[in-house]
Amino acid sequence: MPYGNLKIQVLFSLFLLSSSLLWAQTSFIEEERILEDAGFMENAEVRMGMENTIKAPFYSLLTRQKEIHQQVLTPIAVEFELRKSSESFYLLFKNEQDYKYPVWGRGNYIIKRNLRTGDFEQIKIFLQNDEDSFIRLFPLDENRSVLDLVLYGVQLYEGIVLPVSLEELSVSSFTRVMHLTRGTIHWELLFTSKSYGEWKILSDLAREITADLGKLHEVDDAAQDQYGRSVLIETGMILNDPGAVNCSGFAKWITDGLILAERGGSAGSLIPVDRLKRPTESEQEREKNPWSSAREDRDPYFGLDWTRNLAVLFKEEKSADPVTDPRELDVRNVPFFTYRENIGYELENLMTVLYLLAIENPGTFYMGSVNSLYGEDPVLWQYHHIALFFPWFSEKGDFQLAVLETGAESSLDNLKIRYPDSFVHLVRVDNADTFSDPVDFSESPGPGE
Repeated sequence: MPYGNLKIQVLFSLFLLSSSLLWAQTSFIEEERILEDAGFMENAEVRMGMENTIKAPFYSLLTRQKEIHQQVLTPIAVEFELRKSSESFYLLFKNEQDYKYPVWGRGNYIIKRNLRTGDFEQIKIFLQNDEDSFIRLFPLDENRSVLDLVLYGVQLYEGIVLPVSLEELSVSSFTRVMHLTRGTIHWELLFTSKSYGEWKILSDLAREITADLGKLHEVDDAAQDQYGRSVLIETGMILNDPGAVNCSGFAKWITDGLILAERGGSAGSLIPVDRLKRPTESEQEREKNPWSSAREDRDPYFGLDWTRNLAVLFKEEKSADPVTDPRELDVRNVPFFTYRENIGYELENLMTVLYLLAIENPGTFYMGSVNSLYGEDPVLWQYHHIALFFPWFSEKGDFQLAVLETGAESSLDNLKIRYPDSFVHLVRVDNADTFSDPVDFSESPGPGE
């Protein structure tokens, strides 16, 4: 047999052998389906091929440089990098994203070993392109490991025992980790299909809305009335100032635009301001709440009622069915979190909450009323700001969040800085798909004209 043919045959045999070993580690059908739908990429092929490197003493790795490795069974390149601290060394396996290799990337592995003893100390696997979203594996003993799971800084699982050593997990697939914990971790709550059409509808809607934000500017207590005129929310006084909104007026502007689009662009009128001030609970229920002590002059429930009423009006427009209780659109059930009546969820945890909601309700966005201790003489627990949240997953499976408030794009980090120690009450807006800019709306003649 010619030498060239023999070489090809040997290489092919080695490939078949390595593929069979990899297949034995990754053939967990249900877990593979979940990851494939979510666009979550494995780098097990590279780690298995570098088993000797992963388990080698540090001194033998001193000359190793960054290396790019191609994979056969997974269509993604992986960069290997070695790093060192005073007491440990780290083996980084970073998946390629848009020709870059970020450290905090989905599916990346960071294997930590003791610099002196070589012991395996930790494996970190990133779940999203985020420093604070990861699985962390620790050794429990020679034959067992422990798993913690953190999503956007919130620990969802802790102390899950795996009957496999940390050293073995360093060269195992992520699907194997999922399979070993399938009875304990609800993976279907943490991964979603990247191919849902609702993601594109919602991301397109957010882009459509933000394209018109240049027509708006912030004015205290301002909104559009049902005729498209800028008015003061409290008194109804007309302002000669088109596009003037505060945070409440901005949420109304978006809802007006959604309803206008449902009607084909111009039919009917915009939402009357007074319709949004209506209480969404009975006086008897509110009398039980200490917030009511200054209701007449401070109206601590304003943001709660405003967002609930907006969501109700859009749902009634969309479905043509009346909503009997405005509270039925409240977000009361989120995995791993407890809803607090008329308060909602901690602003600090909102990224995690919205991630989980996006998986459960693809295509839904949320109106949030920020509430906390507010004001002086007296200090009340009060709803004092409104923001809107559009969560979706990209075509690559990456989580995205658009935060809109008072005529501008913002961010959760911005909100957290401005409103520390606050909560956000969420109401959901389902099946919104088109938007028509209400700044351009006019109805002629208006009253008295």
